[in-house]
Amino acid sequence: MTADAHWIPVPTNVAYDALNPGASGTSAFAAANGWQHHPLVTVQPLPGVVFRDAAGRSRSTQRAGDVVRLPGSAGLEVGNSAYTYSVQMNQMSAEWGYAAVRLPRATPALVVETRSARAIRPLPALPDLVPRPISAGPGRAALHVAPENAEWAQAVVAEEIVDLLDQDGLPLDLEIAEGWLFLYRPGRLSVPDPLVWRRVFGILDALDVSLSAAAGSLPGPGPFPALPMREQVAQTTRHATAKYFAVVGGLFVVLAGGAYLLFGR
Repeated sequence: MTADAHWIPVPTNVAYDALNPGASGTSAFAAANGWQHHPLVTVQPLPGVVFRDAAGRSRSTQRAGDVVRLPGSAGLEVGNSAYTYSVQMNQMSAEWGYAAVRLPRATPALVVETRSARAIRPLPALPDLVPRPISAGPGRAALHVAPENAEWAQAVVAEEIVDLLDQDGLPLDLEIAEGWLFLYRPGRLSVPDPLVWRRVFGILDALDVSLSAAAGSLPGPGPFPALPMREQVAQTTRHATAKYFAVVGGLFVVLAGGAYLLFGR
């Protein structure tokens, strides 16, 4: 594959003006561009950590909504994925917006978890490897990759990629797994906001350039083994528990205040 070959078919001439804040905004946006829109998808075969646990099983009650699929062999789609998990005998839910695209050539697996995204919600699973700091942005993101593929991964996750991913307003994580590239947002990504879609396509375009430039340092033709994964149970539970007790505590304060107003005088 030559240096100018495309890895990611980023759409051009997108009708962003079709987006509006109404309930059908995303559907109208997809229709205006000739893309498919699926309000609900209950079978999601994608391999990423948002869709599969460390053992490769589909996450509990995993489903996706507002899925926009672009035509073509790359299977480019953007949607909002949700699943449930248990915290102290309580059923909790997590929602991740995602962009997924099938890569045309085998690459090693990697995960990049950014500081801004992790502050909102840790990824549900991470490779069971010592994370590497990213030289382009120390402390802003952690790179998880097999040691033999570190040089290639550092070339892919260049400074501009870290800058694009690690933003407070719309933080994103990155994963490459089993021939797919994913962007993850802790929250919704398929939303009727043109700025969000422009940013998603802009990052994919930057990754297209980065992957092409790093193609010469690929350690081999593949296939490449999957990374050993571990669930982030402790981290996820800690965040969910803090949120749960914050909600319960806030409700208690409201009820106590109401009782005082009614009976305390």
